[in-house]
Amino acid sequence: MHDKIQSYLAPRRRDALDLLRRLVEIQSGSRNKPGLDRMAGEMATVLGEVLPDVRTLPFTEHGNMVQAMTAPAAKGRKGIVLVGHMDTVFPADTAFTAFREEGDRCHGPGVYDMKGGLVVAVHALKTLKHLGLLDDIPITVLCNSDEEIGSPASRPWIEKEAQGALAALVFEGGGADKNVVTGRKGRLGMLLTVQGQAGHAAKGGAKASAILELAHMIVALEGLNDGRDITLNVGLIEGGIGPNTVPELATAALDARFLTPQGRQRLEKDLNRIVSRTTIPGTVATLIEQSGRPAMPQSEGNRRLYAMAREQAQILGYDLPEELRSGVSDANFIAGLDVPVLDGLGPVGDLDHSDLEYILKDTLSERAALTAATIAAIWNHATSA
Repeated sequence: MHDKIQSYLAPRRRDALDLLRRLVEIQSGSRNKPGLDRMAGEMATVLGEVLPDVRTLPFTEHGNMVQAMTAPAAKGRKGIVLVGHMDTVFPADTAFTAFREEGDRCHGPGVYDMKGGLVVAVHALKTLKHLGLLDDIPITVLCNSDEEIGSPASRPWIEKEAQGALAALVFEGGGADKNVVTGRKGRLGMLLTVQGQAGHAAKGGAKASAILELAHMIVALEGLNDGRDITLNVGLIEGGIGPNTVPELATAALDARFLTPQGRQRLEKDLNRIVSRTTIPGTVATLIEQSGRPAMPQSEGNRRLYAMAREQAQILGYDLPEELRSGVSDANFIAGLDVPVLDGLGPVGDLDHSDLEYILKDTLSERAALTAATIAAIWNHATSA
């Protein structure tokens, strides 16, 4: 089977790059609904060439989403879920819009994060169709348009479709050593607000300065970093109206990450302790969670899925290292359902979220072969157990 997979994909490398170019040249930043709707239309068309059931889900505030299914999945059978996002971090007015090839690389907004991953998924499905396997395997493909802003609209949809699945594959970019992702830290995005009492700075003496209290709390919050389980960063602070006024209000935006559900519990306990104990009399602090994703531990189910993928890679002629990433993705939500999930199946590249973003061209077909072989292996294991 593996020889047939490679033989099918080898002459179609140009097709993969041409598809990637079409996707990249659609400006689809998370807040650009017209561009995202165009992107959804393109993905619906492409997936419709492979799968019999394709649906576009209209959203009023966010870009449209796309769901595509094999016939068994359309009849309600649970199987394998493939997940990829269509949005990028680049705003509608970005100057970074061009796709270009340069040696063994190609560059452009989203080539790595993660339009290259969408191309991998499409070509893996085309390969399975060529092999005559799509008629039997229940596969559901989910393409969302709000991952880069925390998947606020698509999370319930992803969780509903992934609940009870045999496995999920997510197509964020692969690691530098061809790594796939078996675990990710969870994330909390929070806003810390300190309320003080305004006054004239010239009066001196004791003052209920919101900024001064916030400074004490920032030092305590940054002290929660432990080098492994907990990562916390205070990345944006605001407060006051001028240098001659005691600041009445100050805020700080926090990004906190944790390896395990237990780590989250410990983090929340420490956060509550810090926020409830003000140092400056007359000040009060509140902490509000604005966004978050559960941790994706390197679970037994994830490791079994990884072992199957690694075996396929070795048959295809290379090793497949695993990776624990601090960054989050929609795989975190799926892991929270206790569904085995493997992430990082997109092409190998780097420098995402910048105008230097790139992928290695040959890894588009390489990852498509790995994905096709892994899907077949998952289904063979499930039906022979």
